[in-house]
Amino acid sequence: MKPMRNTLLLGLLAVLTLSGRPIAAPAGNDAAVGSNVSVASATLSLSGTSTMHPYTVTTKSLKVVTANATSADVQGLLQPGAVQGFELQIPVNTFTSERDGLTKQMFKAMKADKHPAITFRLESYTVEPAAGGATIKPTGTLTVAGVERPIDMLLEVKEEAGRLHVRGTRDLLMTEFGIKPPTMFMGMLKTADKVTVTFELQLALAAKASN
Repeated sequence: MKPMRNTLLLGLLAVLTLSGRPIAAPAGNDAAVGSNVSVASATLSLSGTSTMHPYTVTTKSLKVVTANATSADVQGLLQPGAVQGFELQIPVNTFTSERDGLTKQMFKAMKADKHPAITFRLESYTVEPAAGGATIKPTGTLTVAGVERPIDMLLEVKEEAGRLHVRGTRDLLMTEFGIKPPTMFMGMLKTADKVTVTFELQLALAAKASN
């Protein structure tokens, strides 16, 4: 299947990973009238290593810019054209971890004071059938610390008990976004350049409340 621009399924999946808020289907589309997409569970984390110990920072917060669904069932979300229009923002200061000192250094390194949000904008995607679901390969633009870079990903999507289970992971280099890996304790603790982004969520559909 060729990539399809402006039919941004992955955008919805990424949005729901963090927002936990229902997204109504657009008015005027008969196939989608009467249904909302909601998140049953979701987590996104950034993991890395340092000279002293590994670390993970996690968030469940974001600001949805746009996301429209046209499907009336979870399987329909895997079809081309099921979602139209997508961009999301993740507030940097919503990440938390068990090591507050390192978390604060991450905020500083990511220039949260000048660039308080991470932005992801989906450009295109492909869908390949897989056992019990599909493999989605999206491409888009990721903006971190004010620096834009193209990004591609690989997602595993399956229907489980009437819900859509989405899982993905992607390695990134902080220096690709002009970020200097954080250090602490007079340079005794140094973090590695590579971080791993991991997210997992379950999507569900619910009837739209009548006006």
